[in-house]
Amino acid sequence: MDTPEQPDLLRPRPTALPGVTVQEVEQQCQDLKTILVATLVALLVLGFSVNLYLAKQMRMVRAKVGESRPVVQRLEAEFRMKEPNMRNFVNALQSFALANRDFQPILDRYRVVLPQYLMTANPVSSAPAGLVVPTNASPRQAAPGPKPAGK
Repeated sequence: MDTPEQPDLLRPRPTALPGVTVQEVEQQCQDLKTILVATLVALLVLGFSVNLYLAKQMRMVRAKVGESRPVVQRLEAEFRMKEPNMRNFVNALQSFALANRDFQPILDRYRVVLPQYLMTANPVSSAPAGLVVPTNASPRQAAPGPKPAGK
């Protein structure tokens, strides 16, 4: 019934590997334990050395921050003294841009970079407040209204 193309799947398999002794298996197990311990020691040494490097870098950064702190505090004090003048200048530029529309694109270029100084300009309309200004809507968007009587 067995065909040469199909192997016998029900043939009993050997339960023991030939030529392997208990001593060899114990030796391989001991070798694996040694490799594991060596890997853990290497990982410990690597972690310790990375911590030493990061500690050295932290000391260097703290020293640089200590050196630059007075300079930064001096610059901050100067900025706080000059900021009202800058705000007044920017407000004057915005007033000029409202009067001269050719200047508005120049201010718009810096609006993204300096939003805390440049306020959004509201369009000035000559229409009275509360008056609805019609827009040119497309025929599809027009609101349905009464149809002309002639049609």
